[in-house]
Amino acid sequence: MAPAGGPRSPGPVEGVARRAPVASGEVGGIVRAFAGRVAVVTGAASGMGRAFARRFAEEGMRVVLADVEREALDRTVAELRAHGHQVTGVPTDVMSRASVQDLARATLDVYGKVHLVCNNAGVEGYLDGAIWEATERDWRWTMGVNFWGVVHGVETFLPILLAQGEEGHVVNTASMTAVVRATNMYAITKQAVLAYSETVYGHLRERGARVGISVLCPGIVATQLFLGSRNRPRELRNEQEPPGAAEGAELRRRMHQRLAAGMPPAEVAEILVRAVREERFYVLTDHEWDERIRRRTEDVLRGRNPELEVPAR
Repeated sequence: MAPAGGPRSPGPVEGVARRAPVASGEVGGIVRAFAGRVAVVTGAASGMGRAFARRFAEEGMRVVLADVEREALDRTVAELRAHGHQVTGVPTDVMSRASVQDLARATLDVYGKVHLVCNNAGVEGYLDGAIWEATERDWRWTMGVNFWGVVHGVETFLPILLAQGEEGHVVNTASMTAVVRATNMYAITKQAVLAYSETVYGHLRERGARVGISVLCPGIVATQLFLGSRNRPRELRNEQEPPGAAEGAELRRRMHQRLAAGMPPAEVAEILVRAVREERFYVLTDHEWDERIRRRTEDVLRGRNPELEVPAR
């Protein structure tokens, strides 16, 4: 049976002719008209991902929601369907390349194509002491979701987008911590996402691709980010509690409270839709971090040692 929404899209990019490079200042093809097209959002059961999925559906897109939390995913899908939106839920562990590939197959089986991919899943990661005290399991979990989840999404979906020969777009969620001095493992992973996205952007431009890319850098947003440990795989949990576990738990509690007063995810979704339409690569949600960005840049340019900041209380 042919998948709903049309025939299966082309496979990987072998044999697809390259267009001439785009002119300076121009970006590759962008999804301007969302209606009738297909979006995939990871981390879509809650927070920003949930808001993105809803906003894309309101634009008339068919949306595939992916998340590791099956029950929350089912609830979100049911809610969107109750509002008349055409959506599908696919349980997905972005740490696994095979799971992301299954997500792509499911998307094509149901809708035939894909045009907009948001690699959004993320966790707060290791916060339980000095960075050199982190275990291999801490690194594998935090990097696995925040960085490798993005890489798996790009490596899986970008060849499909390119082979379709249509306008498409990729959004990678980084953080405002990606553009200021890093202070923890979370920030390390998000700076890696930013660097990776800049590299993908350059390679797409060089090839004159009709696929664009944005890197989203949210500030303080009302999400459950600091409750991410609830989904840490059993095999990546430490056998012994780290020395800084109590301090890490308290930091998570304080930061969860701080985020609760942050920007509503729906506002971030509105910013993102506008950014995709305007063909923007760097997408910052606010200007509250401007001074920190400026200070770090000046530190680098002047060879000045970073000035440490008082941790949030």
